[in-house]
Amino acid sequence: MKRFLSVLLILTLFGIITLFSCCNSRLDTTAGEVYNAVQSAFLEKYGSEAILNAPTDIDDTVLSEQFHLSSSDVEDYRGVTAGMMTNCDALLVVKARSGKLEAVRDALSQALEEQRAQFSWYAVMDNPERLEAAKVVTEKDFAALLIVGISPDDPDLPVDFTEDVEMAEKAFRNAVRA
Repeated sequence: MKRFLSVLLILTLFGIITLFSCCNSRLDTTAGEVYNAVQSAFLEKYGSEAILNAPTDIDDTVLSEQFHLSSSDVEDYRGVTAGMMTNCDALLVVKARSGKLEAVRDALSQALEEQRAQFSWYAVMDNPERLEAAKVVTEKDFAALLIVGISPDDPDLPVDFTEDVEMAEKAFRNAVRA
């Protein structure tokens, strides 16, 4: 009986440690991992990443000036924008500091509205359609700005980026929940 209880105790402790390890790994998800999941969805569907036009990494200066995010609100981030003044593409994933998700979401929403205002008069490269489908999404401590979509090769096809944004959102949510 003692031996049985010892084995049971060891198995119980092993189970608790395993459960804690699994739960703990979810807390360690990075913005880069979530960003990579979104990019992987585009690679799988199109054979290219989400932003084709001179993708430029978002750094601390751009994060602050273009996306209105303070380092006091952000734990981790990863993103790119189109490096062309004629294209509005942006993919940014932010892991907010504890209690700062609303501030991060509001800042990204402000950046999206500014892009809409800036490109409302410049209807090239499918910017109006891209911005119509664009959105800010949140899950747990993460937020993402999704101004993404691959234009059809055939110029006679209708342009609608809703499916691309939905695909990006699904990849974002699955990566955060994993």
